[in-house]
Parts: sequence; structure tokens; C-alpha cells
Amino acid sequence: MTDDRPGDADIGASVPARVSVPAPDPRPEALLDRYGDAIRNENAFELDAEAFESARRRAERGWGVGAFVVHESRALLVRQDGTWFLPGGMLEPDETPAEGAAREVREETGIEVEIAARPSISKQTFVSGEDAFTFYFATFDATPATTEPAEDPGLDGEGIAAVEWRETIPADTYDRELVLALLDRGESS
Repeated sequence: MTDDRPGDADIGASVPARVSVPAPDPRPEALLDRYGDAIRNENAFELDAEAFESARRRAERGWGVGAFVVHESRALLVRQDGTWFLPGGMLEPDETPAEGAAREVREETGIEVEIAARPSISKQTFVSGEDAFTFYFATFDATPATTEPAEDPGLDGEGIAAVEWRETIPADTYDRELVLALLDRGESS
């Protein structure tokens, strides 16, 4: 049996227009080989059965992507379901992880960004009873090309309550330790 997955060198390779770009190699090492200098992060989340199935359905689509955007020492965060998040979502077919991260920021905040080639890679394990699955999320550093958030953020049905440039990272920020590590990395560059 042959392995039909694209090799590390194939991610984002130039292909004729009539051929779709292969999905990104699902191995975190492939993203590291392409971008280097990444923060690695692992965590596990215990979910109830309903939240677990919802997360599993989203994860079946592949990688999650997002961006850590800083402007004038303030981080861009979105508030959804009572929690602060970095803007992000699911990678769409035929886009690179960096393209997906820029699209997600634009969709959730209305802010255009330029993606830097410094991702963090999170391995997230979701658990419900005896069932578990692993999901990978790439968060890229980004520079804003615009800074004014949309008046009505997010796509229909996304439930984004607020988009703010925050000087401090709130205690109720999802994966706050990673966000603080990204902030530290940016300040030490």
C-alpha cells in the first residue's frame, strides 16, 4: 500500500490551475518544517457528550487555524459564548494554513491582516468518558493592515458578542497560557 499523503515539501507547492491544492499534511512536523520557529502546545479538555460530538464534527474537517494579532501592544480578541478567544476557525479546502488564518480573522473581526511565518501548534485532546480524539490548531503571528473592527462581527450564526483590542489578557481567555506565551515571544523579538 502506498502513502498518498503529500510530503513535507509539497505543502503549498505550485500546481496547475485545474488541479486543486492538496489538503495540508496533517502531521504537525510538516507545518514545523515549512515555518520553523513554532511554539508547541498540548492540552486536554473534558467535554460533556453533546459538546464532544459537536467538537468531533468540526475536527473531522481537518486543521483549525487562527492568528495572534497585536497592534500598539494590544492583542485582538473575540468574545463568544462568554469566553475570549484569538480569532480563528476551521481551515477550508484549497487554502494554505496561513491563508485560512487571515480569512478567519477577517470573517470574525473585519480586520485585514498580514500573516507572519511563525505559527504555534496546539495539540488538543478532547475527552468524553472513554472516548477521545486529537485535533491540531495552528495559530500564526499577524500584523494588522486595518485596525477598526466590524460593527457586526462574525458570520451569521457565529455568536461573536465583541471584538476588542485588549491591553491585558483576561482570565477567561481560552488557552490563556498559549496567548501569554505568544505575547512574550512577540515582546522578546
